[in-house]
Amino acid sequence: MRNQRRKIGIAAVATTAIATVFAVPGLAEHSWSNYHWQRENPEIIIPVVDFTTGEWAANNRAQIAVADWNASEYIQSPHIVGTGSNTNCPIVSGEIHVCNDDYGGTGWLGIASISVSRGKDKHIVGGVTKVNDFYFDRDQPGSGYNTDVWRQLVMCQEIGHDYGLGHQNEDFNTNTTDSCMEYTSTPTAIDKTPDDHDYEQLRTIYAHSHGSTDDGGGGGGGGGKGGGRGRPAELPSVGNTPDSWGRPVQFLPNGMPHIYSRDIGSYRVITHVTWTIEAARDLMPHGHGGGGDHDH
Repeated sequence: MRNQRRKIGIAAVATTAIATVFAVPGLAEHSWSNYHWQRENPEIIIPVVDFTTGEWAANNRAQIAVADWNASEYIQSPHIVGTGSNTNCPIVSGEIHVCNDDYGGTGWLGIASISVSRGKDKHIVGGVTKVNDFYFDRDQPGSGYNTDVWRQLVMCQEIGHDYGLGHQNEDFNTNTTDSCMEYTSTPTAIDKTPDDHDYEQLRTIYAHSHGSTDDGGGGGGGGGKGGGRGRPAELPSVGNTPDSWGRPVQFLPNGMPHIYSRDIGSYRVITHVTWTIEAARDLMPHGHGGGGDHDH
């Protein structure tokens, strides 16, 4: 199945080779700092609990994204349909929760927040993906995010962040990869999924193991009650606006902050923001250039 999926991806790239031959990026590292789940099994088996509703659920967007990330030899997350309403989407130990709601005109299409242990290993102990129906459920003049490509790209990207991946490209004015892990204002169908470089980066992140367990527990340990095993525990979470995310620690090339950090008790909550094109262009602060993650 995985080989078949990769062959399909290669074929798709081949059909557009002439159009993209001068736009192939260098294969730079794009891990998200060194945040990663603790791997105690051959594969990361952190469950992705899907609370999405409406168009997201009707078209199985979270399930499709989970299957795409499971094409990595180091990821094998079960997709679980959540029960009840969960629009607030708190972070829960040992799980990735995926939620949608009309979060208002916040300027973001999606966010990924992770709680990490504050030790040197920076293990992820819980994560969430939120997608904002304020932009997706209507056709904003000049933007039009209510499309299959935009919806699947953002869903894929936020879940990718929850596994510890950053962006391959952060220039909205370009479209240089075949990956969902990219900022672009002109996404196409090949940008809805991970590409081979994303899988290579996951191999780099998760090639080391933290030992094995006998209980078949998930790959996320080191935090919360149960540390990813046993009954999940709610972890420190943040809200939907920059004032709740903490301090900005990384900026896009145009100066817009897109990663925030907040320390709450023994955890650090890191939030990765996918801004709308309009917010990234019109609301960027002055006095900052691009730069790496300064959250040390």
